[in-house]
Amino acid sequence: MTAASTVFRNLRALRHDPPGYAKQGARRTTFQSALEQCEQFLTAAGIAGYATRPVQLFYALSQAGRAIVAASPHVGNQGWRVSGHGLTANTNALLAADVTVTATKAGLFPAVASALNVEALVPDEPVALRELWPLLPETAHVPLTDDALLPVLLFFPHGWPEVDTFSHAEVSWIPHRVKDLYGADHVRVKEHLDHYPALKDSALQVSHPMGGLRWDRAGPGLTLEVEWRSGSPPLMLPDQRTLGDLGVACYRSADDCVLTPAVGSMSTGLHPFLALWAILLALSSLARYEPAAWSKMIDIDRSAEANAIEHLLEEATTAVPAAAFYLLSTFEGPHLGPRNEPQNSPA
Repeated sequence: MTAASTVFRNLRALRHDPPGYAKQGARRTTFQSALEQCEQFLTAAGIAGYATRPVQLFYALSQAGRAIVAASPHVGNQGWRVSGHGLTANTNALLAADVTVTATKAGLFPAVASALNVEALVPDEPVALRELWPLLPETAHVPLTDDALLPVLLFFPHGWPEVDTFSHAEVSWIPHRVKDLYGADHVRVKEHLDHYPALKDSALQVSHPMGGLRWDRAGPGLTLEVEWRSGSPPLMLPDQRTLGDLGVACYRSADDCVLTPAVGSMSTGLHPFLALWAILLALSSLARYEPAAWSKMIDIDRSAEANAIEHLLEEATTAVPAAAFYLLSTFEGPHLGPRNEPQNSPA
């Protein structure tokens, strides 16, 4: 069995025994129907060409999001029925990188953010794809542009979860340009890392003689070590806490710990699942409403962006179900889900 088919099987198995608040009533019916449509859109995307694939992928992600809202213990019975995308796209651009998306106050996008207990894009603040694209782990090795200074970073906490405490972590995939710009200047490097809200309370760990920073190679970028020097969290992680409380996102598995920067006037980093949502909404809008421009963007012989777009559209066929399955699985546990008395009983 391939990794892709395993992901599909795991997601499909949730239909019989839904997580969280989707175990009965209308929430269960919506959960099951939305996942069925998600699967059918993903199957269609797997055989579609690049000209139409973003459309199927976006609607697969959208229906997975609807299932997430139906199952989430963070959404009560007055808020789980939502309509509208919650995002709009301005496709009047020659390059995909210059297409912008803008969040709205209501709709499925902010509802999914609430369901995941994370912050959405700030309403009425347009954001370009060149800013969102680097926030996906899938794009780290095949970027849309070569000038991204604030991409998604990998986060490796030392000691946790094997023990209940940690004070050090490795942060990887830092762009080489950060070292080129700031070198051994601790203050400037830390100012750069402070764009990632989860790192604002950390300090750079000095590893080399004379106070130098230890830059190590890691994948598509560099690694630095950070530490927390107080006795308050994140040093202590009681059982009910997770790395999510620190602003560290887990995207497709519990071991897939990543950091993202704040976008616009957000106070926290944008979760990669929401970044993928915004990107696929934009690409599907291009495909539907600007077919001539979209055809040029995906012309591998003439477009500098085509290879990156193709890569993401390939990766998303497995990233969407993998992320959906992991995020849905977080709704079960000792402190979440239907085993405890819900604030609003499922209906």
